[in-house]
Amino acid sequence: MQMNEYLIFGASGLTGNYFLEKVKEKGSSYHLFVRNIFVNEKDSNQTIFSFENIQDFPLSKNLVICLGYPLTFKELLKMDKKTKLEFEKVDFDLVTKIAKKAREIGIKNIAVVSAVGSSLNSYNFYLGTKARMEEQVLKLAFKRTIFVKPGHLLGPRDDSRIDIWVKLIESLGKIYGFFLIGPLKKYRNIHAKEVAEELFHVVNNEKISSHLIEVYES
Repeated sequence: MQMNEYLIFGASGLTGNYFLEKVKEKGSSYHLFVRNIFVNEKDSNQTIFSFENIQDFPLSKNLVICLGYPLTFKELLKMDKKTKLEFEKVDFDLVTKIAKKAREIGIKNIAVVSAVGSSLNSYNFYLGTKARMEEQVLKLAFKRTIFVKPGHLLGPRDDSRIDIWVKLIESLGKIYGFFLIGPLKKYRNIHAKEVAEELFHVVNNEKISSHLIEVYES
């Protein structure tokens, strides 16, 4: 059986969709695990999954996870109990569940979209959860582990997810972004397409970003 270059979760999201475009542009082989069928994809290239039912993975070299529970800007700062549970189920439980399954069948490399500022010592639930996820994925000891840690992502979004706070952050980013240099560069707003392209390059050993992507070798 032929091995895919990429096994991708979250291809319908902002970063995941751009990553898939890059994979297709380069003519690389791939398989998608999706919540809903992609009408423009061959059935043989995609598998429906849910949290409760994740089917066996096809042979693949790289696992790429671009999953994330949708949050408003206010929820990034503070979540209620219900939102915390829903967010944790996707960004921690589901991501680590997928990673463990991939490690068990021998997938060598993993790349996960996380968040800038993730820290086990953070008082922010969002950032603390992302850090706990990273910790668990690292314990699985893939040959190569990549964490993508962008700041606020720019790109086309559903209108329901663009409130006054998002507009403010994006407007201010055009002004203060130039002053974020050196170690602060990682906090700049960044277009999701740029993130996806950088991830593709790093997975293929073309370059490693010092402010956006962390790479761990086992």
